[in-house]
Amino acid sequence: MTVRHWRPRRRITILVSLLLLFLGYVFLIEPYWVEVTRHEAWFKTVPPAFDGLLVAHLSDLHIVRYGLRERRVLAMLAEARPGLILMTGDFLATGGDRAAVQQFLKDLRPLRTPFGVWAVLGNHEHTDRLAEGREAMRRFFTDADVALLVNEGGRIGRGVDTLTLIGVDDPYTGHDRLSEALKGMQRTPFAILLSHSPEIFFKADLARFDLVLAGHTHGGQVRLPWFGALWLPEGSEEYESGWFRGRTARMFVTRGVGTNILPIRFLARPEIALITLRRMVG
Repeated sequence: MTVRHWRPRRRITILVSLLLLFLGYVFLIEPYWVEVTRHEAWFKTVPPAFDGLLVAHLSDLHIVRYGLRERRVLAMLAEARPGLILMTGDFLATGGDRAAVQQFLKDLRPLRTPFGVWAVLGNHEHTDRLAEGREAMRRFFTDADVALLVNEGGRIGRGVDTLTLIGVDDPYTGHDRLSEALKGMQRTPFAILLSHSPEIFFKADLARFDLVLAGHTHGGQVRLPWFGALWLPEGSEEYESGWFRGRTARMFVTRGVGTNILPIRFLARPEIALITLRRMVG
């Protein structure tokens, strides 16, 4: 009798232990296990002076408070020493600390990134009110020495070569104005589009951008082997994470850094993407 009762209890104990280990992993380990992914992006249009430029792409920080994850991201960026940092929205988590977001942005200054830090807005900047009003929003970023692109463009230069950066406001919430962002911009040989959600890729490809950087999807946040993401937010379309190719443009969708809805991740680690631009000859 003792043996017959013991076996079911043992199975239950094992199952409960495995469940607790799984919950501990998805809540306490993977959300903070930031991965640095490295990529080489080859284009015929990269200007010679920017061949080898290391671009750090961050998205979806979803900062609740200034904590371990944010410090790890800063330390990893300091080690990587990128030449350019590009951020594609969703800085604030619902109910998060706005002061913590600005402190994180200010703590990018010591990195002394040669071509600066550039950013666009995500849907959470609108729904969770990172700042009230357009001018206050712009000041929030400029006070931290971050160049905010709201349906507008900018350029960086090295010698006689230039590179164009275009940033649209969040497409998912309908604030993007790509035609407005392109108005008055003289086309340079290489142009990067920053957008929070990747749904803009079709338009970007028609506009003949070279590189599109986006986030929003969190890589699904929870993925299953051989199946992929259990759920993607609206505005993701078929773009879960990684590289996608159009007729002329290529897009990279990062898994982002933070979490949304539930503070969990499984097989979708937080990501800092380091993209080295390479000039294709011939």
